[in-house]
Amino acid sequence: MGGEPLSSVDLAEKHDAVLVVLLRSHYCPLCRDIVQSLAEEYQSFASRSTAVVPVLPDQVERGAVWQRRYELPFPILSDPDESAAEDGEPAYDAFAPYQRLIRELPGAVLFRAGEDGLELVTTFGGDGGQDFPSVEELLAEVEATTDGASAGEAGPRADS
Repeated sequence: MGGEPLSSVDLAEKHDAVLVVLLRSHYCPLCRDIVQSLAEEYQSFASRSTAVVPVLPDQVERGAVWQRRYELPFPILSDPDESAAEDGEPAYDAFAPYQRLIRELPGAVLFRAGEDGLELVTTFGGDGGQDFPSVEELLAEVEATTDGASAGEAGPRADS
């Protein structure tokens, strides 16, 4: 995140859920649309104590371009697998295990925060690269995961 690591432990301490969005590439128009849609509905996620964490399999500088251009209310992470760059296909490093759970990028992984960190709840991603769920579908799953609890304001849990 801007050259600084972001810890899942920190996210789990401050939120009830974490939505990680694995993007295809910096150049993907659908991914840009997804990030902008998530930014527009950020308050809906924040009110449910849910962190939105888009991740690019690219360099930090490319994520910073999106951060500035779209004035994102959440951090955009960079997680490129440098060894896979030779193949031409973008790949993840730390998020590679979750990328394997999704048929086609872009996709998303929803985690529930608990005392022991983050627990995987479900994944989103269809058979085709254009099958990303709507923000409403994501919010419905978040609502079910967090039992409809609302933090009342952006950011941390209501109890912290």
